[in-house]
Amino acid sequence: MTEKRSLSIRGHRTSISIEEPFWLELKRLAARNGCSVAECVAEIDGVRDPNTNLSSAIRLHVLAAAQARADSPTERGDPSHVTLSHVHLGIADFDRALRFWAAVAREMNLRFRFEDAERGWAGWQPAEADRPLFLIGRPYDGGPASPGNGAMVAFNLGSRGAVDRTHALALALGGLDEGGPGLRPHYHPHYYGAYFRDPDDNKIGLACHQPEEATAL
Repeated sequence: MTEKRSLSIRGHRTSISIEEPFWLELKRLAARNGCSVAECVAEIDGVRDPNTNLSSAIRLHVLAAAQARADSPTERGDPSHVTLSHVHLGIADFDRALRFWAAVAREMNLRFRFEDAERGWAGWQPAEADRPLFLIGRPYDGGPASPGNGAMVAFNLGSRGAVDRTHALALALGGLDEGGPGLRPHYHPHYYGAYFRDPDDNKIGLACHQPEEATAL
C-alpha cells in the first residue's frame, strides 16, 4: 500500500506516494550517504527522466542501490576472510550412519577427526587442513532427523574418476541414486558431477570442476 509523504525539496513542499518498504530503504540510503531524506530525494529529482514521475524515480533508485550493494564485494564479504567452518548432517541411527560415512569419507580422502558415540556424532576433515569439518550427528533438539527440501552438501573432488568411484561406493553401501556421474554443462562446461542420498535421505553432491585432461582418472 502506498502512503503519501510530504518533503521540502529546494524550499518547496513536495508530496510523494511510496510504499513503506521503499520509504524505509530510502531512509537507510540517505543515512549511508550522510544526508537527509529530503536531500536524497532532491538528488534523485535532479537526475530523473522527465517522463518518470518522482515516486517511480525513487523506487527505481532504491532498487538500483540495493542491487549495487548486492554486487559489492564489501556487502558479500571478503572472500579472503570468509570460509566454511563445518557442515552438519542430521542422522537417526548413529551406528548405521557411521558405517556408511566412514567408508565414503575414506574414499574421498577425508581424514577422521573424532567420534562420540554417547552424543551420537562424528566428524572428518580435509587431509591437509583442519577445516571445513564434515559432521554427522543426531539433531541437537532431540527431534527426528529430516533432510531439507532443496538442501544439499556437495564435495569438490579432484577428478572425474573420484566422482565415479565415490558414487558407486555410496550406492553399494545402501545409498540411493539421485543422478549418475556425468557432465552437467548447464552449470559450466567442465562440471562433472553425481548425486546420491545417504541412509538418512540427505542429498549429497559430488563434483569435479576441472577439464577431463586436467584430472587424473
